[in-house]
Amino acid sequence: MATYNGRQWIEMQVDSILGQKDVDVRLIVSDDGSTDGTRDYVSGRADQDPRVTLLPPREGTRGITANFLRLFTDHPAKDDVFIAFSDQDDIWRPDKLRRQVSLLESSRADAVSSNVVSFDERGHRRLVAKASPQQRWDFLFEAAGPGSTYVFTPRMHALLVHELEGLDTERIGVHDWFLYALTRASGGSWLIDAEPLVAYRQHGDNAQGEHHGADAFRQRLAALRSGFYRDQFIRTAEACRQVGTQHQDAAWLDELDAITADLRHRDVRSRWRIARRLKEIRRNRLEGIELAASCLIGIW
Repeated sequence: MATYNGRQWIEMQVDSILGQKDVDVRLIVSDDGSTDGTRDYVSGRADQDPRVTLLPPREGTRGITANFLRLFTDHPAKDDVFIAFSDQDDIWRPDKLRRQVSLLESSRADAVSSNVVSFDERGHRRLVAKASPQQRWDFLFEAAGPGSTYVFTPRMHALLVHELEGLDTERIGVHDWFLYALTRASGGSWLIDAEPLVAYRQHGDNAQGEHHGADAFRQRLAALRSGFYRDQFIRTAEACRQVGTQHQDAAWLDELDAITADLRHRDVRSRWRIARRLKEIRRNRLEGIELAASCLIGIW
């Protein structure tokens, strides 16, 4: 769990994690310089419950991506330990980890994520559906759903930790998207479960929140215009190229190189080639059309 100024929500989330059914749980927390008592709260829970560990303060620039990657890479890979990401403000269903570990074992997948149900202080609840069929290149353009639903097998955790040692992650902006991409680039199998296993709290301080409707569409366009996502597409593709060299065949690498070249250039032909991949770049067909169209007309 990566924390930062989440004292008003964290207690319910910690309770939901430690209350998971039929699994042995250890909660490791990295706090990113909270000033609202979050670190003191976690420290107190760690004193009361040996399953909770609070890591020493992290060095470097504050940021959610660096904080999560620190947790992921500093935690020793073990043959019988699955790794799950947790936000500080959600609430897990009591059977979340049991169901996800069972799915990983029965499907022989390397990682799993799931749909969530968003909720806010006014009592509004909404299914956030991310379980549409995965596409050939969707991992270059989106995450596998909220990172708070991710669980990695021991083997995939060890492999990704090894791969991350050779990658520059300083300017990676979205940790869950990045690790989904690296898993796919390494040849890993990812399962997206349609069952919503997390109550996904929405509030004004969300680092990454739910997005739907006309306002969300305008926000996505603004983010695309800013250049942030185009930069992340390219950086993700470059990292996948580095990882894929050891795990993918020549045809896959050649196609990835062609996509990366088109992402770097902004001429009409490059934008047209990206737009023609609308069925391959997002799992949701409408979102694929939106992304392809915005590329074609030069928004990003």
